[in-house]
Parts: sequence; C-alpha cells; structure tokens
Amino acid sequence: MRLYVKLPTWFRVDTPIGEYNPDWAIVMDGPGGPEGEPLLYLVRETKGTTHLDDLRPDEQRKIRCGRRHFKDALGVDYAVVRSAQELV
Repeated sequence: MRLYVKLPTWFRVDTPIGEYNPDWAIVMDGPGGPEGEPLLYLVRETKGTTHLDDLRPDEQRKIRCGRRHFKDALGVDYAVVRSAQELV
C-alpha cells in the first residue's frame, strides 16, 4: 500500500452536476512494485446512511456521478460507507 488517505479538498472530479470531492482513497503500488506507477485501488464516500434515498437529492446525484466515474469508467472499487471502520 502506498497511500491510505483522507482526500484533500482540492481533489475534485468534474461531473455534469458540478465538482465532486470523495472522502477516502487507497493507492497501491502498481505493477512492478514501488517503482511502478501508483494505482488507485479504492475510493470511499462516508455518509450517515448507505441508502441513497435517505440522502438529499444533490448528494444522491454526486454519489451516482462518483460511482460512474470511479467504478464504471476507471474500474476502481467505489462504495458509500457509514464509518471509517467500513473503508476496506
């Protein structure tokens, strides 16, 4: 593991509904070990619930965009969790 990090506020993903800043990420050493390119391994968003219907509409849209960006487009493990203990 190269980094296990709370993503800074400047880490933003452009989406059709505005910028999205997920909460957590793990970056692993890529193929070839420490000298290889870093590999974004997973991204987590922390909310008080994992049920999207319980969130405000703007939060629901940002999470859906985040999932499409990280999971669907980049193949990165993406999930919404309720606490830091659920990150992995």
